[in-house]
Amino acid sequence: MMDSLSSGASVIDVWLYALLPFLTVIIYAFYNAWLHPLRQYPGPLLWRSFRIPYVVSTHKGQLHQRLKEFHATYGPIVRIAPDELSYADSRAWKDIYTNRAGHQLFPRNQTWFKKQTPDEPHSIMSFDEASHARYRRAFANAFSDKHLRDQAPIVEGYVDLLISRLQTSTTEPVNLKHLIEYIAFDIGSDLSFGQSFDSLRSAKVHPWVEVAHGFGKGLALIASINQYPPIERLLRYIIPKEVMQKMQDHAMMSSAMAQKRLTMTTDRPDFVTPTKKYVEAKGGIEGKEWDINLMIFVFASSETVASALTAIFRELVQHPGTLHRLTDELRSSFQNEEGLTIASTAHLPYLNAVINEGLRLDPPAVLTPPRVVPAGGDTVCGRYVPAGTYVAYNQFAANRQKYNFHLPNTFLPERFLTSQPSHRNNKDDMASFQPFSTGRHQCIGMKLAYAEMRIIVARVLWAFDIQLADQRDRFDWGEQATYIQWDKKPLNVRVTRAKRE
Repeated sequence: MMDSLSSGASVIDVWLYALLPFLTVIIYAFYNAWLHPLRQYPGPLLWRSFRIPYVVSTHKGQLHQRLKEFHATYGPIVRIAPDELSYADSRAWKDIYTNRAGHQLFPRNQTWFKKQTPDEPHSIMSFDEASHARYRRAFANAFSDKHLRDQAPIVEGYVDLLISRLQTSTTEPVNLKHLIEYIAFDIGSDLSFGQSFDSLRSAKVHPWVEVAHGFGKGLALIASINQYPPIERLLRYIIPKEVMQKMQDHAMMSSAMAQKRLTMTTDRPDFVTPTKKYVEAKGGIEGKEWDINLMIFVFASSETVASALTAIFRELVQHPGTLHRLTDELRSSFQNEEGLTIASTAHLPYLNAVINEGLRLDPPAVLTPPRVVPAGGDTVCGRYVPAGTYVAYNQFAANRQKYNFHLPNTFLPERFLTSQPSHRNNKDDMASFQPFSTGRHQCIGMKLAYAEMRIIVARVLWAFDIQLADQRDRFDWGEQATYIQWDKKPLNVRVTRAKRE
């Protein structure tokens, strides 16, 4: 009898132990969905209960699409993980990203900006506010209006090369995506490393750029792994060894190029010369800090411009009426090619409207790494948010909502024509439009990026007529995958030299 009872108890113990993990998951999900401090914020049940759907969506490159759907369903504030809120309310720009009087700063999330090795220095992208402020002060002069004017001949020289390449490509379709990437990274490497990757001349992707193309996926993967601190080290073993080796090789290549630039004694109109002079006088950057920051400047300045321009050209060839209107503005404003410069293209209304609409509809910064609500909690968009909550304004999802813009999924540059109020719509919340972010972490290279985009679009469309090589090759830019950066599809176009009357 006692043996039977003992045997029965053992079976029950086994079942209890077997059910314990399942019960733990159920209790964890129940707490997150119904008892958590964020329980009042709407969102899909599975996402409110677990972080896993967010991670899976990130790995598939579909997070931006899910966020767009969620904001359409649940409104401008959505709970997208047990401890994270996504915003599509323009008030969040100020509340999350700027220095509000009487409020603490919302620091960057360390899961996205964590150092990969203990001896790796912080960068200008770091979560460490003191390091960011120090670097920003040191590099600020390199991005001033004066130095932008000094850098203009370098940028315009590469645009000359691009036009020459297109002149030799008028018989067969050309993948404009590649040429745009070539010029963007050639300019970025010249201004950062003091030497061009020479992709436009060689028509080949430089090894540095080949590895850099995986940055977005790598960052998304590492950030996902960092979401699980107890098993983070174990999960890192799933990253293929060849990927880790490429990252190490890339860091070494970047370091060598940065150090070579620093040994140059001649002044150049680039990012380094004015920064070196500042550092020599006041300090602010030393040793490996140069390496990591120059590497970031090459990638950030180049990939942002390449994504934006590829999207803008795709929208133009898919919208012939808009393309015709912009081409007419350019060709009626300039009688010869020499007249098109960074300075002369700065104030063309429709050109600026086209670029801004491209940045609105297909933002290069498609996903925003979240900030963290500081100790004591704070308010965002008029509602209290507890300390430790991840918060972010996600541009793609927000810009595609009808409560922020009328015809939100339509390429409509006219909405940015401020001189023609009849084209504006009171449903356009222009405060939502912050393509380069805002506040203390606003993109330091914003003015240069705009200058590059304007001169490249203007020169190409003044000199050439372009159209899709295959008229069936049409799609919404947002259908592409994204891993922080867009996984861009080819843009095959036919290019013919414009006829002059």
